[in-house]
Order: sequence, then C-alpha cells, then structure tokens
Amino acid sequence: IDHRATLSLDGQWHYIVDPYRGGWGSNPAQANLNGFARDAQYRPGGPLQDYDFAKSPTLNVPGDWNTQNARLFYYEGLLWYEHVFAFHKHPQRRVFLHFGAVNYAAHVFVNDAQVCAHEGGFTPFDCEITAVVKDGDNSVVVAVDDTRTVDGVPTLKTDWFNYGGITRDVSVVEVPRQFIDDDSLQLQRGHTEIAGYVHVEGAAAGMPVRVRIPELKVDQEAVTDANGRADFQFSPRGLELWSPQHPKLYRVEMQAGEDTLKDDIGFRTVQVQGDRILLNGKPIFLRGIDVHAEAPYRTGRAWSEKDVATLLGWAAELHCNFVRLVHYPHDERMTRLADKMGIMVWSEIPVYWGIDWENPHTLAVAKQQLHEMIRRDHNKASVILWSLSNETPESDARNAFLRQLAEQARQEDPTRLITSAIVTHFHG
Repeated sequence: IDHRATLSLDGQWHYIVDPYRGGWGSNPAQANLNGFARDAQYRPGGPLQDYDFAKSPTLNVPGDWNTQNARLFYYEGLLWYEHVFAFHKHPQRRVFLHFGAVNYAAHVFVNDAQVCAHEGGFTPFDCEITAVVKDGDNSVVVAVDDTRTVDGVPTLKTDWFNYGGITRDVSVVEVPRQFIDDDSLQLQRGHTEIAGYVHVEGAAAGMPVRVRIPELKVDQEAVTDANGRADFQFSPRGLELWSPQHPKLYRVEMQAGEDTLKDDIGFRTVQVQGDRILLNGKPIFLRGIDVHAEAPYRTGRAWSEKDVATLLGWAAELHCNFVRLVHYPHDERMTRLADKMGIMVWSEIPVYWGIDWENPHTLAVAKQQLHEMIRRDHNKASVILWSLSNETPESDARNAFLRQLAEQARQEDPTRLITSAIVTHFHG
C-alpha cells in the first residue's frame, strides 16, 4: 500500500522457537487458540504456563532469523513472533495489518483471534483486523513456518538459502469504509493514450472516482460499476515516456470519497516484433545480470533501502539497463528504485526446477503468488517481463501447469511480456 498514513510495526519482536510444534496443538491445519497463539501473560500466583512472550528474546523485524542468531542459522521449522502495539481506533474506518512478506507460511493472530493465513514467502498480504483491534494496547502473534514441502512453491530443492521469518516490513493501515485497493494505468501502443482502472473496495455502482496527474494537467472523473471498478481513458499532452535513458515518473493522485492514494508512475510500452523487444516502439537490447535478494554487507535477506541501492548500484556500474530478479519477487523497494534509475526488470515467481505439477494445491499457490506479484508491481514502468518459472523439466504436466499461469498473467496484465527460463536437457 503506497503513500498511505501507516503505523509501522518494524522493530523488535519477541519470539519462541517451536521445533516440536508444542504451541500449535494437534490439528495440523489450524493452531489451537489455547496454545502460543493466545498471548497469555504469566502472573505470579496465577495458573502455570510453559511460555511467556514478554520474557522471551527478540528478533528484528523485518529480518530473517537465520542471520540474527547463530543458533538459528540452519533452523527450518515453526517459530512464533509476538509484538504489542498501541492504537487509537476511529469509528467508520477499516483497519488492516500489512505484511511485505513472510517466509514461508504465516498464521496471524490479533488479541487472541486468528485474522488470516498466507502461504508464499515473497509476496505481500493483508489481514483485516477491524473487528478485533481495540483502543490501547494490542497483541499480534505470527506463527511462521519455513519448512520446505513437496507441494510448496518453491518445493523442496532450490539453489538459494531458505531464510525464515518476517523478512519485510509490517504496518497497520487505516482506511475509510470505501477505499482504493487496486489501480492500473498503462500507456497504450499508440504512445499517446493512457488507459486503465481504479477499483474501490466496498463501493456501490455510481461512486465518483477522480484521477489527477498535476504535471500533465490531467483531471479525469469516472464512476464505479457494480463491481467497484471505474475505467479511465485519456490522452495527455506533453507526455514524456519512461526509458532507461529518461526514467520519467509522474505523481498520480487518485480519489474516491474520503480515500486518496498517491503513486509515482512512469508510462511506456513494451512488445515483441519478431525476435526483437521494442520499448516505446523502438528496438532495445537487454544488457543485464541476475540478482538475488541477498544483503551485500550484513548478509541475510535483502530488504532495506541500503540493500537495494547497493545491488542496483552495482548493476548500474556494470552499465546494465536490465536485471533479472531471481527467483522470486524481491522487496518492493527494488522495483521502485529501478523505476527511478531506469533499470528494466524481469520479475519471477518461484516455480523452480521440479514442482508438484499435478497437485491442485501447488497450482493454486503458484497462481496466488503470480496474482500478488502482478497486483503489487503492475504500475512499475521498470517491470517489463513477468516470469512464470525457472529451468523446469519438460513434461505434459509441466506444460499444462505453465499454460494456466500464462493465461492468468495475460488476463491480469496484457501490457507486459511473459517469459520463463527454460532448459531442455532433463525431463520430468
């Protein structure tokens, strides 16, 4: 969620390592609310209990647990995080917890009630907490499990380190009852027209929505349909196109009722003509490198402004105009900085090597991660390629799996190219 007023929950969180899942309970699909999910505090003279988050050690969030504690370097399994935050609740507002990423499975509890669960270690998710958050102190507990599984995405085997934890920012976001939850504005292939939509969650048909681009003197209004979507189409004068040589960004302001959202967006087109890639209708040669989300100096999962500035700065020193962000969506700071620096991006979901191709759950998780990647970054001019997979073995099941991902990507974002890294020397 960009440019909204938020309460950051970054900082020190208490944690309990739970390799035997004693705080989870006997149901593998759902945590017992009388276990560690219930943030019980020990009171002298009160009932006995075998845990107390307030007396437990702490980890920094965001951050992986492996590089913060030498004893946890090789740990893979269940770990519980806990944090207490003060909040003033306003009437007629909705409240969400926003997680930039948690690796790999997350179950989130606020004030002893489960508010959401999420699978996938590299994409953002939100938990609505309107019904459970209260004035004063609030407790959030997150059960994080980075156990590798056959039906996961990625699956058991990768060639990158399995950093566990709450690896990206956490924040509390308060919005009106009707709020902008998605938007897309894209330059069309004629290079003069911008088209797209703004979606307003909770809006009835006919709600006015306004899009402004002050620098281009754009002030357009549309109304929502029955699904809360307002479509836009306009041709601004004097539009400067985004490119590596001229990474022009415009401040775009969207307003619907009491809600206002601001973003910095560049406008460009990308397409294929024969064996050439065209940027803004002109052939361009992609000159770049692969980049993993590894912190260059402090080690661990990269997430900070310094991390991304270092990684993309090195790419720029090599005269790259392009980076492949392998093999999973990186922190949003990477794509935002790439927008500003004029570095084109290949962004990928971790369908990597051998996946459980015929498992419906695996396909559903891959589709979910693809959706979350596209939704987060479809207004980033730097992102020119959505990658569906890396070096997957040939088989009919593989082809059917990737075909469904390709159809989804084209439906959700027809303005970008779709790719996969392919090797053909082994078979499923």
